Amino acid sequence: MKTKTELKYLNVGDKTIPYIILNKNNKNTYFRFKEGYLEISKAKYATIKSTLDFVNINFDSFYQKYLKSLTSIPSSNEVILEDKSYSLEVVNKKGFKYQISDNKIIAYSNLSVDRIKYFIYEHHLKQMINKIISEINIVLKTNNINPLPFKFGIYKSKFGSYHRIRKEITLNVALAKGNINYLYYVIMHEYAHTKVFNHSKAFYEVLNKLMPNYVKYHKTINKLSINL
Repeated sequence: MKTKTELKYLNVGDKTIPYIILNKNNKNTYFRFKEGYLEISKAKYATIKSTLDFVNINFDSFYQKYLKSLTSIPSSNEVILEDKSYSLEVVNKKGFKYQISDNKIIAYSNLSVDRIKYFIYEHHLKQMINKIISEINIVLKTNNINPLPFKFGIYKSKFGSYHRIRKEITLNVALAKGNINYLYYVIMHEYAHTKVFNHSKAFYEVLNKLMPNYVKYHKTINKLSINL
């Protein structure tokens, strides 16, 4: 486990939660479980004491989520595509290509396992986008929104983002792990930001026009593990 900030620990009885605190220019404080620890993105005007007091008051709830997060870290030889688990077999060969056979993915590459998994997720995510792009474009045209290019990457705390200056949408390749409706939701979420940049009531009104059933996926997307 590698972090840029040293891990600290909250202890209640014999229960322990490893955590780090990141000082962000946020209006609110955000809590997210990563690879075996709790990442706290502290609000700009919140104190460390008040933030940790909140965790301590709700310790049991946080601890259960921490235990659950430990089981969401996939093994190095596992790839999950649209809720289906595959075992990964690597054949050492120059270049990169892969094939899916039943419950196994065979990758032919001399890259590291992490890079191989990344390229598999990225490639599959692009295939998923191709399945829904026509529907997306129809919704965008109806709401007078111009299509934007997609960029892909690995992100520790987000599934997607809209970049106003570059005029592009960034998608986390981890979206390939879940149901395609989560991908659709994230894309529409980011397109809604082209109209309203914050998460105000006006933003959700736009999002509701783009995806009337967005609430279902908005409430459950954090169940999708962001770890590759």
